[in-house]
Amino acid sequence: MYKIQQLNTLAMKRNYTYHIILLSFLIISGNVNAQDSYDSVSFETPVSKIIIDSSEYNSWQIGMPGKSFFNSAHAGSKAILTDTINSYLPNDTAVFIYVIRNPYTQTCFTSMEFWHKYDMDTLSDIGIIEASYNGGNSWILVSDTNGITWDSYFWWDWDYHAISEKYTTHPLTITGKSNGWILSRFNWQWWIPVKSDSIVYPLDSLMIKFTFISDSVETNREGWMIDDILTVSAGWQYCTGIEDQSTEKMVSINPNPFSLQTTLKANFFLNNTVITIYDSFGHQVIQKDKISGQEVIISRNDLPSGLYFLLITEKNNLISSKKLLIVD
Repeated sequence: MYKIQQLNTLAMKRNYTYHIILLSFLIISGNVNAQDSYDSVSFETPVSKIIIDSSEYNSWQIGMPGKSFFNSAHAGSKAILTDTINSYLPNDTAVFIYVIRNPYTQTCFTSMEFWHKYDMDTLSDIGIIEASYNGGNSWILVSDTNGITWDSYFWWDWDYHAISEKYTTHPLTITGKSNGWILSRFNWQWWIPVKSDSIVYPLDSLMIKFTFISDSVETNREGWMIDDILTVSAGWQYCTGIEDQSTEKMVSINPNPFSLQTTLKANFFLNNTVITIYDSFGHQVIQKDKISGQEVIISRNDLPSGLYFLLITEKNNLISSKKLLIVD
């Protein structure tokens, strides 16, 4: 309980993207008293959901960090890292897998966050994160993409840097050296959520794979260290009804990404509608009230480039939610 409270307190200082999206599902369901599902891994005790490749060249280890930069875990005494004492080896491909178990497979929205530090040869040695929907038979790079499968998509929140207390966009691959601990969070959402095991089969087949890859050059660097993984999920019962609404009331935004302005188009008549836009930290940045018609021009105004979330509501009922990307 203390671990969850500690992480939730930190989340309040960071961004609230997850809570905005989850709230939209709760509004649709008509119940804002939902209990989220939380699951945390601190690496202090063995857990079956963490699978480390048994290859003799796999350098991932769970234990007490004993290096110069990797000198302590984020919390507690243990973390998972590429060798607890030695520098990582050349020609290394180190893999560990986090198995997503129920109830996190029975939902329309799941979010995973973790703290990490890294010390790698820039661009030559990298860390990547992939997901599998079919028990590890195939893998998809976790990136900001649409239409992966089952009409779902991933997106990354901005990284939170503990030392500087600043935020940066999450890189597609991990490389170089971090300035201390970084909190990263990605989310995935199904637009057609269903109950029971219809999302994936067999059960427990949602997997997240962390891979560290080094080239043939010895660099005497420390690699990648990860700690305090937290998974949060909305209950499947709060996803029901989204499929019907999404097929009946369609909203498109074009162009997206955009730099100056974009156009929102609906296949239905907007009647006294409210359009609200939040930045990736969960702050409301634009609100347009009393919208009527089927097209709305959305201007950038003075917003900085980045990821935003748009909610369309009528009479306090959520009609649609969209991602916006503003570019320079």
